[in-house]
Amino acid sequence: MRRFVRVIVCASAALGLVGPVPAALGASEPVVSTGTATAITSTSTTLNGTVNPEGQATSYYFQYGTTTSYGSETATAAAGSGTASVNVSVPIGSLVPQTVYHYRLVATNASGTTLGADVSFTTPRRPSPAVATRHPSNVTQTSATLTGTVDPEGEATSYVFEYGTTAAYGGRTPTGSAGPGTTTVSVSATLGPLAPNTTYHYRLVASNAAGTTYGHDVSFKTAALPAGVTIAASPGTVVFGQPATVSGRVLPPRPSRVAVTLQSAPSTAGPWTDTATSTTTTSGAYAFRPTAPTSDIYYRALSDGATSRPVLVLVRFHVGVRVSSRHPLPGSWVRFHGRVAPAHFWLRVLVQWLGPRGRWHTIKHTRLRRAGGDASVYSVRVRIERGGRFRVVVGPDGDHAQGRSPTVRIRVP
Repeated sequence: MRRFVRVIVCASAALGLVGPVPAALGASEPVVSTGTATAITSTSTTLNGTVNPEGQATSYYFQYGTTTSYGSETATAAAGSGTASVNVSVPIGSLVPQTVYHYRLVATNASGTTLGADVSFTTPRRPSPAVATRHPSNVTQTSATLTGTVDPEGEATSYVFEYGTTAAYGGRTPTGSAGPGTTTVSVSATLGPLAPNTTYHYRLVASNAAGTTYGHDVSFKTAALPAGVTIAASPGTVVFGQPATVSGRVLPPRPSRVAVTLQSAPSTAGPWTDTATSTTTTSGAYAFRPTAPTSDIYYRALSDGATSRPVLVLVRFHVGVRVSSRHPLPGSWVRFHGRVAPAHFWLRVLVQWLGPRGRWHTIKHTRLRRAGGDASVYSVRVRIERGGRFRVVVGPDGDHAQGRSPTVRIRVP
């Protein structure tokens, strides 16, 4: 009988049916999975993952840093002692903008420690201020109030208005402060003295630690003084190679038909050169269709001893655009290329994407290169992550207004 009992006990031990053996055989290190980071900003994010405690009291934390050596870790937290996976997450801050970070989930219980897989993410750059140039108010013969809006995007932001008689500007208002807020604020500046009956261009420019944003160009014309000859250009801005029509009227008193001379100059200071001559109708109207200007140019009309005010015709760069694919896969490289006229070696070329708020965002830039004839060329590869409308922008320079290509629609599956 004694031998029989001993056999039973040994068999039970071999089968794991007695003593502490079942717990020892069932024990296991935690199972972890490093998840994807969420709510990523330029300085913070939330790290995520899952932990299965495998039936034992388990703690976890995240290791993170700018390399796979990490160097920082979150506070230790409890994942419980269950047998099913639980979601865990920890927010982290004080990150550096435009930086790649690595992280992994680490969990520990009585049976050991498990290291999760390495996962990385990139913090975006701080957002530059958002600006919008608005139409002027209180325009008189010699003054005007320039207006616009600025969203500082959470950074202390300053602003100025650039202005001048062309889109090259040349003048700046005193610097103002838009504050460090996160909502749009209205800004303004009074401009004067100005020349009567003159077209002015201006744009709002805002700067903070993240960068500088340029608002779109807005133009206005000061009120005219009485004059013996009127003049207008249509269109006031032409693409290189396109002519403009200059027209107007010789005001009374005048003969039934009177000769009109059209003059042109690179600036209002001259030198003025005779461009064409014509004769008015019986009502005093005249019109000229001069040769397409090659650069920004002023026109004025002379008749019967009277001289009109100058009128400016801006000449935009002619920008062509072609893309290597209109239906690329996400993350694919698409080549933007084309010709720009007139030729301008090494001028900056911007590839822009139309954002969801109707603002154009520069996503890549390059420089013009020499080409045959009166043209330059560009070519740049852009990684396309999402579709939408794209365009290429060139200039301005001292003699030409900014040129914009037709928009190109790219669809990403």
